Amino acid sequence: MKLRFFMSRCRRNSARSNVTGNNGADKTQTVDHHKAYSLRGDSKKIRRTTSYCGIQTTMAALYPSKSRTSHGLGNQDPRDSQLRLVLVGKTGAGKSATGNSILGKKVFPSGFSAVSITRSCKKGDSTWNGREVVVVDTPGIFDTEVQDADTCKEIARCMALTSPGPHALLLVIPLGRYTPEEQRATEKVLEMFGERARKHMILLFTRKDDLEGTDFRDYLKEAPEVIRELMDKFGDRYCVFNNRATGAEQEDQRQQLLVLVQRVVAECKGRCFTNNMYQKVEERIQKQILVIQENYRAELERQKAQIRQEYEEKIRMLEDELEQQKQEMQMRRQLAEREAFCAARQQNARHEVENQSGILEFILGLFKVVSLVFSLFKN
Repeated sequence: MKLRFFMSRCRRNSARSNVTGNNGADKTQTVDHHKAYSLRGDSKKIRRTTSYCGIQTTMAALYPSKSRTSHGLGNQDPRDSQLRLVLVGKTGAGKSATGNSILGKKVFPSGFSAVSITRSCKKGDSTWNGREVVVVDTPGIFDTEVQDADTCKEIARCMALTSPGPHALLLVIPLGRYTPEEQRATEKVLEMFGERARKHMILLFTRKDDLEGTDFRDYLKEAPEVIRELMDKFGDRYCVFNNRATGAEQEDQRQQLLVLVQRVVAECKGRCFTNNMYQKVEERIQKQILVIQENYRAELERQKAQIRQEYEEKIRMLEDELEQQKQEMQMRRQLAEREAFCAARQQNARHEVENQSGILEFILGLFKVVSLVFSLFKN
């Protein structure tokens, strides 16, 4: 009697699973149809900007019609507590070492080199005061000798990793001799992100150890005029880092920077730097996340139905009630393991989307559309 009751229950669960799995597949098909995007109405928001690789400046090209909060669109991606930081500057400025100092661990390869060690945008994360700190390290895409096509590709990658937008842009400048190339790279950064992004920018000076005890304010008195002009623009939004520091010194400078980032975010009313293009990227990412998660769920339901079927057959052959119970416990354990595995894969769905070539192609396609609309608008 108990066996018949158990077998009946298994069959009902299996039937429910098949229905759920089919529904999941139907949802996946529905979501997958969201492939089109529109730029209607955005042409009025395009502003004259510097052109790279045949397209207009990407970060500053489109401005949002409505303000968005730091967590992006709706409540789809609960990342309210994140602080997303982007390191920008010329090759050799110390961006990667600075990223490691901020994260409190070695994530980005760094060292003394005449050429960029960082070949592609890379993301690292850590925790500070209960908040997730996400740092994106960029290669020398703002170097004047870098090809525009490479610049566009890495900007697209940076947008994918920081969508729906960074909370702070850290402009990394090494103390010491400030060459014309470094000045042009700084100007390129400021042009690329535009005036609207300036309030999210923080100056981060590296090689504090080269001051050898000299007060930074005393150093500024003898610093190049362009550095003093930058300080006038940014005011007290700056930090000075010694990337060789360890222990308490490293933690103290990390604390100073992240407190400053929190202040900048508060001054921006809790918003990250975003624009219409970032928002379109986030919409695309969210749709792709949903597709992946629905596919994983449908796969899970198929696996669960198969597991139940296999155990039904095993239990049907058994007469001993204790053995039946053992098999039932094993089945439940396997089902729980598959559930946990699926949950982990779903949680990692955003990381998968960020690293897919498809999202980069989508962003590069947006760049081309913006360039076309801009050229028509200008003509």
